[in-house]
Amino acid sequence: MKISNKQFAEALYELTVGLSTSDLDIVLKNFVDLLAKKHKIKQTKNIIAEFETILKKKQGIVELEITSARELDKGIVEKIKQAFSKKAESVEKIDKNLIGGIKVKIEDKILDASVKTQLSNLKKSLTT
Repeated sequence: MKISNKQFAEALYELTVGLSTSDLDIVLKNFVDLLAKKHKIKQTKNIIAEFETILKKKQGIVELEITSARELDKGIVEKIKQAFSKKAESVEKIDKNLIGGIKVKIEDKILDASVKTQLSNLKKSLTT
């Protein structure tokens, strides 16, 4: 049975939640030994990224990816973050192909409020 990086990360979270520092050292050593035995050491970076995602989700932290045509004012970014969660973290991206507006990605959902999409939707509604 093949174990995915996400499954390793979930197991690590379950094993480490609420542990003391001394117990944590032992569990992490055993976990690294298991990764070596399963030939997954090269996947450590990906497993840690999955672990961080799980940890943030458990802590109620929402990750947003905000894409716009140009850099947004920090006040606008804060309003976007607050609209989704009080514990939101954001990554901002610039996409010169956008005419205007924004795209917000949260987990596997995308809120597309770009001008390009709005114009495309208008075109569809006029041709149907």
